[in-house]
Amino acid sequence: LIFYVLTINGKYIKMLKNLDDLLKKLKLASSTIKKNQILDEMPNVLKHINSHPFLQKIIKDASPTDEYLIKSLIAIGQANNIFFNYEKTPNASKLLNNLLEDLEKIDKFYISIGGIIGYHYHFLELLNPKVKIKTNLSLLKTPFIDITKPNKATKELVDIGLKNLDKFAFICPLGGSGDRLNLFDPKTKKPLAVATLNFLGRTLLENLIRDIQGLEYLYFKTFNKEIITPIVIMTSDTKDNHKQIVDIFEKTNYFNRGKKTFHFVKQLSSPLIAEDGSWALKAPLTLALKPSGHGALWQLLEKQKGFDFLKKFKREKALIRQINNPIAGIDNLQLAFMGASFQDKKAFGFVSCRIKEGVKEGINVLKEINEKDGYLYNISNIEYTDFHKHFKDLSFSEITSNFLANTNILIADLEEAKKASLKNPLPGLTINLKTKVFSKNKDGKVTKLKAGRLESMMQNISDSFQDFRKEKIQKVDVSNLKTFLILSDRKKTISTTKVAYEEGKPPFETPVQCYFDVISNYHDLLKNHSNIKMPKMPSIDEYLIKGPSFICDINPMMGPLYSIISKKINGGEIAYGSELKLEIAEVIIENLYLNGSLLIETNLAKTKKNVYNSARCILKNIKVKNLGIDKNANNNFLQNKIKRKEYLKIILGESSEFYANNVEFVNTHEIIVPSFHKMFILQENNKTTYKVEKI
Repeated sequence: LIFYVLTINGKYIKMLKNLDDLLKKLKLASSTIKKNQILDEMPNVLKHINSHPFLQKIIKDASPTDEYLIKSLIAIGQANNIFFNYEKTPNASKLLNNLLEDLEKIDKFYISIGGIIGYHYHFLELLNPKVKIKTNLSLLKTPFIDITKPNKATKELVDIGLKNLDKFAFICPLGGSGDRLNLFDPKTKKPLAVATLNFLGRTLLENLIRDIQGLEYLYFKTFNKEIITPIVIMTSDTKDNHKQIVDIFEKTNYFNRGKKTFHFVKQLSSPLIAEDGSWALKAPLTLALKPSGHGALWQLLEKQKGFDFLKKFKREKALIRQINNPIAGIDNLQLAFMGASFQDKKAFGFVSCRIKEGVKEGINVLKEINEKDGYLYNISNIEYTDFHKHFKDLSFSEITSNFLANTNILIADLEEAKKASLKNPLPGLTINLKTKVFSKNKDGKVTKLKAGRLESMMQNISDSFQDFRKEKIQKVDVSNLKTFLILSDRKKTISTTKVAYEEGKPPFETPVQCYFDVISNYHDLLKNHSNIKMPKMPSIDEYLIKGPSFICDINPMMGPLYSIISKKINGGEIAYGSELKLEIAEVIIENLYLNGSLLIETNLAKTKKNVYNSARCILKNIKVKNLGIDKNANNNFLQNKIKRKEYLKIILGESSEFYANNVEFVNTHEIIVPSFHKMFILQENNKTTYKVEKI
């Protein structure tokens, strides 16, 4: 999108002190009328109104709130820009009403920092290179709990996490638009929500829900108790995001979880400001707006009853996951993280991993603030847009040896987070000038500028959970802080779908790289945990040219822990170019030889008769030989759009069972086991016998 601004004369730096003084006065005002009186005391406000008769008329007929909003724009030097050519603008009155509605929402949302005026002030402050960081702040080496190895300590955390799963909720920000993924509606050409991206033949949203269902099923199998985890979804109105997300839920019947187990909070859209301090316009009298950033989450949970919703479900903590990281549910990560948060009753936690050069991501640090009578400590995040303030004198090797990458997989104690949201509704304010706008001066000359909005970082709510120490903290004491961090293997932690892949460019943060990482993790699982002889895993460069050496897709309900999956499928060999898809929870596959395509599926949706579909498939010493995937077809593995020449497909009805031992399946077979029946396949003297019994 191209937005326009009109250049305002004068340097924005000069405004900072005046705005700071003004904000202090306005904070003490007891009413909107009093605020207007304070603004009237500013010479530039009255001067501007008196020199623009149309504004005099508007203000004369305006409510005190609308009057305050207009005068606020004058006070921050944006009236000439926003009201440019007002009297010649078609439908100016209607556009003005819409503008004032937007401004009122913005002013209310940012009331904690001074509304519209505070928004502008903080943006300019962050834009000003002369603004220095606190001199009493030190960034120390990040302490962590290591879960990269499947040892006894990690298993204990997993067990604690699983035991307390019924005390957890999930919070999922879904407000992103898919412009950078080239994700557009084929009919309207409008951008689609990132959550709608087809990944493995499912939307990213469905993949996230499947991860949660995998945990719930493991809890059910372990404790014989059904739980449905409440989920808070954060959307935005920008580019129809909220409607698109709700449409997915309604079309899927809320994934058969019940509408009441979901709660939606909606982000506000915030003004874009150019690098010269001017507010950008999408059209005359129409602000250019962008979603306010995921840091708005905490204020939204308070204002839009998210905390109250989770309290009804008696949830104590919430795991926060973003939609664009599909691999965050792999193996033991989520449960170990949950366990660590419960083990020592932590207020806030981060999942971290080793830093990867070239990737734009925040860094987790241990903050130390030197106070007069002691020190304040907490684990926090430094966003990549602020690296120049903190790490400009450090080499990349120095950064990687002392700090870890932030993944935005978080855990918050809900009671503590609610308290923090009241004290610090907009944590970690920052700006990221990544939108292009075009500025036109009084002479009509157009120049290109960078613009951005004031963003808040959801992970920086951790700065509200500080621990005081009279002396400098010792290494042994770090584990006693309210905040904590776990270190996870990067390849099993984060691979994001942020931008579309462009041939010839590095695939970082693209769905292509993410799919490669998914297959790489399956290769690790099957080879190193399930003891299956696997084809060689290609490098990313080889993959981009030749494609995968095999493909695999396993429902999280089969695990999700590798230690469980490796008991359900173990031994054998998978040949180059083969395909294994297991859309089932209960299987025993031992000593499988697969050269081709093997698909096992059942409907895992809950039914009234059974809490879960208990369909089982037992394959021992089985050989599957078929032509499998058509290598010459235009296959899209990432989206599960695959053409097969031959395959073995086993479809199990509800609570059915399938058994095969010492059987060789050659060419195409499609076997359907009726609900509540079990089928045996026997093979003797090259003769195959099917036996079906009612359960």
